[in-house]
Amino acid sequence: MNKDPNQSFEKQLDSRVQDRLEAVLNGMPVAVSWAELRTGKIIFINKKFHEMFGYDLGDHATVEDWIKQTYPDPKQVERAMNMWAPHFETTAIVPFEIEQVEVDVLCKNGDVKTTLLSGMILPHESWALAIFSDITERKEAEERVQQQAMEDPLTGLGNRRAFENALKSSLSRARRRQTAVALLLLDLDEFKPLNDEHGHDCGDMVLQTVAERLRRAVRDEDFVCRLGGDEFCIIIDDKVTGRSTEDVAGRVIAEVRKPLLVDNTTVSPGLSVGIAVFPEDARDLDSLYKAADQALYRAKQRGRGRWSR
Repeated sequence: MNKDPNQSFEKQLDSRVQDRLEAVLNGMPVAVSWAELRTGKIIFINKKFHEMFGYDLGDHATVEDWIKQTYPDPKQVERAMNMWAPHFETTAIVPFEIEQVEVDVLCKNGDVKTTLLSGMILPHESWALAIFSDITERKEAEERVQQQAMEDPLTGLGNRRAFENALKSSLSRARRRQTAVALLLLDLDEFKPLNDEHGHDCGDMVLQTVAERLRRAVRDEDFVCRLGGDEFCIIIDDKVTGRSTEDVAGRVIAEVRKPLLVDNTTVSPGLSVGIAVFPEDARDLDSLYKAADQALYRAKQRGRGRWSR
């Protein structure tokens, strides 16, 4: 039986088109995978895909295997399956663009890259294309900038902005769970004379030492920040009782007053603490802060180095 020359030509044409398409995809600066629409089988990955993730063609037989084996976040797995799976049984004939989303990918070497995933469904060709852009460095840079915006540069503690966000979150959780939140405002005693006598460098050293001592005096889950100058605060939103907050206040006062060598002189920094508890003393952020500030004023009036509520 003679072969149809037209059919042979069409096969050669299809082969050349596919070769050219693969050459184009291999030259792209983004990672691309290509799957059969009917079966979900991955039949092509470009060079950038291998460079970005380290995987070879065949490491993951299908799109479902790829998603379930390389997406470490279960929520992202569910979202990706909902994005892709319906299209593998589609009867549509019009190309469909997959909406761009952020997804973490576990690489072959164990690293996790953050990517922007988009794609295209081409029903006429029975193809599904997935496109990944690596945004790991950009995300890390954004996180560093965000952290710097929330961090006191001298002590490494959270700053006033971080304090406001943390207290809002704590109060929100407390309202949902019907639990308590304790706010402790802390102020160094006689810091200005010490700073004036020994200089700002020594004053900065005292503030850094106090910050480290405060960290040690509280639990990991308690939030410590520097509001500015010689003012600090502690937020406690777990297992809050009147006795527990008083114990924390006494502990931080004792920890901070330990002798410290400043400019060849031994000093013992003093600390006064004002305590206010939500919802017993106040029921919103501003009122809670005001109640703690008033308690701090009473502590200083009673002779400093004390706590008050």
